[in-house]
Amino acid sequence: MAVIFDLDQTLIDSSAAEPLRRAREWSRVYNMIPQLLPFPGINDMLKLLDQKNIPYSIVTSSPSSYCSRVVHYWKWKVHSTVCYHDTQRRKPHPDPMNLAVTKLGVPKELVVSVGDDARDVEAAKSAGIISVGALWGAENKSELLASSPDFLFDKVDQLVQFLNDRYLN
Repeated sequence: MAVIFDLDQTLIDSSAAEPLRRAREWSRVYNMIPQLLPFPGINDMLKLLDQKNIPYSIVTSSPSSYCSRVVHYWKWKVHSTVCYHDTQRRKPHPDPMNLAVTKLGVPKELVVSVGDDARDVEAAKSAGIISVGALWGAENKSELLASSPDFLFDKVDQLVQFLNDRYLN
């Protein structure tokens, strides 16, 4: 079993930095990283995955320099990342998900992908991965709902309960 997470608006609330991200003012975004907080329950969930030896990856459309700085700042033990420049085609295309599955070394049937955006769900479904919609950070909830994820959760603790019930016990 393994988990793929989107980064922004799934693991961390980066909404305050969104205007700078869109303008590609990355040095200013890097300075904001201490203010980009994990959603409630994220750090505990990642520690639980670490304790259970469940590998997890981040698949993001952000550059690797940003992703690695966030991961380092929060001291997450991420198995691997797939960032903007790692594939020619990005979400909603399945290439980033397929690369993450390869890096995780787990059959895709045992991988769960968690994201806040319809593109995350579409990429997971196209790659044959279980898709989870993360409503807690979704900026466009109606699009996320319309993408028909396999599972949908309002809060991180619901995701943790799902992972516990289905995979960790």
